[in-house]
Order: sequence, then structure tokens, then C-alpha cells
Amino acid sequence: MANLIPNLILVHQDTKQDRADYEEISRRVDAHVFIVDTKAGAVQDERFDPAAPTLTVSPMPIKKFVPPRGAICQGFEYPKSEQYERLARLGLPVPRWVSITPHLALDLDEWGPYVLVKPDLGRKGAEIFIKRTGRVRYGAPGLLAQQFIYTGRWPVNYRVVTLFGRTLMSWRCEADHRFVPLESRWDFKARGGITVVSNKKDSRYSLAFDRDVISLAEQAHAAFPDQPLLGTDIVRDADSGALYVIECNPRGDAWLISSVMGRLIEQANGLDFAAQFGAIEIAAAVLDRETAIRAA
Repeated sequence: MANLIPNLILVHQDTKQDRADYEEISRRVDAHVFIVDTKAGAVQDERFDPAAPTLTVSPMPIKKFVPPRGAICQGFEYPKSEQYERLARLGLPVPRWVSITPHLALDLDEWGPYVLVKPDLGRKGAEIFIKRTGRVRYGAPGLLAQQFIYTGRWPVNYRVVTLFGRTLMSWRCEADHRFVPLESRWDFKARGGITVVSNKKDSRYSLAFDRDVISLAEQAHAAFPDQPLLGTDIVRDADSGALYVIECNPRGDAWLISSVMGRLIEQANGLDFAAQFGAIEIAAAVLDRETAIRAA
């Protein structure tokens, strides 16, 4: 078996990755590459050698496809609490957080006058809101209180997309300036129209090349070694400059170089994510390496 050329199965999901990306990757790797739809039942290609070591890679959770053999790396939606625990075990910086339970009482001296309240599971920025620390009460299961990180007059975050720990692209996202600016860290009192979420449809996106941010995101991928694609969100405290990982999005909906959402952001902001670092070339090299290591 050691002399057999390994199989690399790439699982495709319409609107989430352009199939042309996978086809270009397949021309750049040494393995035999098979592109299958996530809703397909099996590999329908007579070239597939069932005796050869195989690696299946799916950025997002596989729907119906059943890998015929070998190792499987696919997206998985871990709760934010588990993400934070995994990151903290590696010594990586995450904001202070706690699950909101019926008997929770937050210390103002420890948390400050305001905290973020967010769902443990969920991907909608509208579900994140600011609340006075002394008024945080249990209302429903599955909510977290998180330390508020002040990123400037308008919320700013960085997104770094990594494939098995290698950066494919990185952006900086700042909330649109139609929102009321937050002039200082705790300037929420009696001020309407303030947002604490940066990644909205009308936000301002730009390519980011911050080496510290990129390095932190690449380190964060080690917390999810079997999830192939992460979209790690990082914020920088405007006063201290400290960086914090706020989410890794291990579900894998982050192939922004050609997803429908990624293309819309590119068009609205005049960007080219694939060209930033050479995403396709990097992806091919990474998948070549991982196939050699993981295929079984």
C-alpha cells in the first residue's frame, strides 16, 4: 500500500466554494483528487482506487456523502464555550467569559460596567448585545456573558481564514460610520444607535496584513486539528493593543475566496481575496502535505 498513490476527496458544497477552485487545486497536487458533492452518495469515478490510502476533506459538515475509507477532516460547529476552553488550554488569549446560569452574579470590579451577551451556539451578529453588568440575569439556557473589548469608535475585527493552520486570506472589518461612535470604552449610557458588532453587510472591509493577528490565528488552528478550514475572528483592544480570539468558526463556512458571501464582499469593497497571499497555491500545497500525512 505504501507504493499506491493516495486518494484525496474534496467535498464541495454549492454557494460555499467555487468548484473551479477545487479543480485548480487538483491540478497542483500529487494525489489522485476526486471532487464530490456533499449531497452525493458515493464517489462515482472509475479511477478511484479503493485499496489506496485516502483522505476526505470537507470544509463544512458533510451532508449525505459517505467517504469510502480512510481519514476524514470536516467542519464541525463547536459551541463558543468549548472553543474558548480549547484555545485557553493552548495559552491563547480569549476574553473573560462565563455561562449565564440562574444563580450567576457578575462582579462589577472584575467585569466593568457593561458586558456582551451572546449565544453559545449561533452565527448571527444580531444575537449579540451589550448589557449592564449588574442587570445580567438568567432568562434562557445557552447564553454567555463575555468581557467587552473596546476596539475603537466603531467596532473593528479581523478575520483570518486558515486551512490546516496556513493562512489563505485576512481581512479587517469596521462597522459602517452611520452608527453612533463609541467615543470611549464605557460610553454607552443614554446613547442610542451604537453597535458592538463589526461584521454587518454594509461594513467596511479591507485586506489585512497584520503579522501578529495572522500568527495568532495560525496558532489558534492547533485547537482544532481535524477541522480543515477556520475563519478566526480576532479583536485588538484599542487602549492596550492586546489581541483576543473571539471565535474560530470551526463549522468551516469560510471559503471566502469564492463563496457567494465572499464574492459579494469583494465586489462591494473592490477586493481580491484569492490574490492576497495566493490562496489556491497555498491550499494545494497544504492539501498535498496533509494527504501525505493523514491518508489511511
